[in-house]
Amino acid sequence: MVSTNPGQRQLETAGVTVDIARLPAASRAQASTNAAPNQPQPQSQTASNQGATANSNPDLRLNAAALPTPASTPAVALCDTSQSNLYCVYEVQSGDSLSTIASKFSIPNGEVEGWQYLVHSNKPDIVSEDDLLQIGQKIRVPISGGVLHTVLSTQTMSDIAGQYDVAAADIMAMPINGISNPNALAIGQEIIVPNPKQFAKPAPPPPTPAPAAPSRSGAGSASAGSSSGTGSAAGAANAAPARGTTSRAGFIWPTTGRISSYFGPSHPLGIDIDLFNNPNAPIGAAAAGTVTFAGGNSCCSYGLYVVVSHGNGMSTLYAHLSKISVSVGESVSQGELLGYGGRTGYATGNHLHFEVLSGGSHVNPMSYLP
Repeated sequence: MVSTNPGQRQLETAGVTVDIARLPAASRAQASTNAAPNQPQPQSQTASNQGATANSNPDLRLNAAALPTPASTPAVALCDTSQSNLYCVYEVQSGDSLSTIASKFSIPNGEVEGWQYLVHSNKPDIVSEDDLLQIGQKIRVPISGGVLHTVLSTQTMSDIAGQYDVAAADIMAMPINGISNPNALAIGQEIIVPNPKQFAKPAPPPPTPAPAAPSRSGAGSASAGSSSGTGSAAGAANAAPARGTTSRAGFIWPTTGRISSYFGPSHPLGIDIDLFNNPNAPIGAAAAGTVTFAGGNSCCSYGLYVVVSHGNGMSTLYAHLSKISVSVGESVSQGELLGYGGRTGYATGNHLHFEVLSGGSHVNPMSYLP
């Protein structure tokens, strides 16, 4: 309900008192006339392009009961719960760090620290506590004292439980996850893992494919020479070779552009290919396969993305798309159009975030590309 105190108007919902004067104008108007929380919306879509308008409504959704820990702070009021029932979306304010955000939402410090929950719930945007946050950046804050996990390979519940050193039964026991069959998780499915004791088992070293034949393109030779993924200034200036060049591993480049971020400790999931010269460049499949996910949420993380399975435990991921041109279950040939480049999710500019997974583990894409 809306109550009036001397010098202050407040909204009381689910035991949380929110100072309406602290909210943005659009939300003040909404809160004054309607104190009932809106229902959360699905966090992802499996049909192409539907996620593009997921965050088009600027009004905040006040649903304090769904927040990590109810607390009468402006941070809670400013966390948008309309994107998912698994997390709310917090917009970074001046002076914020991951530690202070974790503290605002009373994310517990146990066997792992509170800020680590945020790091591992916001990949690939955030890698460590030292990452510089931008004012206005959107951070996913998981609920129920857990970490947000996205299924990107053919994982079972046992696999996920082992990754976080928790009991599979504890993940299954959370009604919010809605899991009926622990061995039939969908690619792109998001779940909450409660009280993790660790965040990842060390990935096995990737297989070393046979050296690629020298490219006839000078740019291709330069990029291949930087395949160690060190991300040096000289390497980052190299453009990807022509998409038609095929590596010994059987992959081609999904698009052309300069590599702005290489695989490594500061960017441990994949590589970024800059699209400054062609912001909405067509994105093609690096190898033939089957589309196992096509959708996402424009607000955060990968934004709109596609996952293609190539068999033998290999899959590739293409993120931050502006438009998706395929659907789940579709067979695609090498180079076939998957969508168009963009900057959905958290992206400071138009680029393609490209990942290669082998046996469920992230490996260096440069080891597979020509």
